[in-house]
Amino acid sequence: MVAAMSSYLNADKTYLTLTPAGIFEAFSQNEPTDEQLALQDLLSYDQTLLAADWLQRYSNDWLQSFIEQGWIEKLSLFLPAPNLPLDQFLPYVVASLSGKRRAAIGSDEGFCLARVGYSQEEADMLSVAAADFSGFMLRQKQRGWAVESQAISFFQQVDLLIPETSFVFLWIDNAGYVLIIDGEPLTNSRAFVELVWALKTSGLRFLN
Repeated sequence: MVAAMSSYLNADKTYLTLTPAGIFEAFSQNEPTDEQLALQDLLSYDQTLLAADWLQRYSNDWLQSFIEQGWIEKLSLFLPAPNLPLDQFLPYVVASLSGKRRAAIGSDEGFCLARVGYSQEEADMLSVAAADFSGFMLRQKQRGWAVESQAISFFQQVDLLIPETSFVFLWIDNAGYVLIIDGEPLTNSRAFVELVWALKTSGLRFLN
C-alpha cells in the first residue's frame, strides 16, 4: 500500500497543500483531532511540503482519504508561504475574498488585527460581535449541543441569496480567529488558503 500510493503520487516530486474545503476541515475546531492536526501540518512550513516528507509522519490511508474528500491538492511545484505582516498581506487577497472588497481579521477576544475597506470603528465593532458569537457557540457545545458551525452569515434581504456580512471562524495553534467578510464570501479560492497559511506561519506578525 505504501509503495502503491507513493508511486501513484510520485511522492518525491509531488507537493501537497490544502484546498479551501481542507482549510475548513483542518481549522474549524478549538480541539482538533489527530487527522485535523495532520492537515494543519501542511501549512506549518515556509513552503509547501513534499508528499514524501508528509508520509514520513502520517499514514497513506489518511492521505488517500484526504485527497478523495477534496481536502488536499497535489502540486507539481513548491509554493512559498506568504512572508508579509498580516496587515500588509490582507490587501493583496481581499478582492478574492469579499464581493465588496472589505474584510477584517479579528481575534476570539474581540480585537481587530487587520482590516481592509472597513473603518477602524466598523472593524472593531464587528470583531467584538464575532467574538461574542464564537463564545456563544463554544458555550453551547459544552452544554451538549453539537455546534459544528464554521461560519455565520447575516442577511438583509429575505431571499437569503447574498449575505451582508459573514464571520468565518478559525482555530490556529490554540488561538481563535475570525475572518470578517463584507458582501458575498468568496472562500472557495486560493486566496483563502493563502490567508490561513499567512496566519499559521506569521507568528502574530500583524504590524511592521
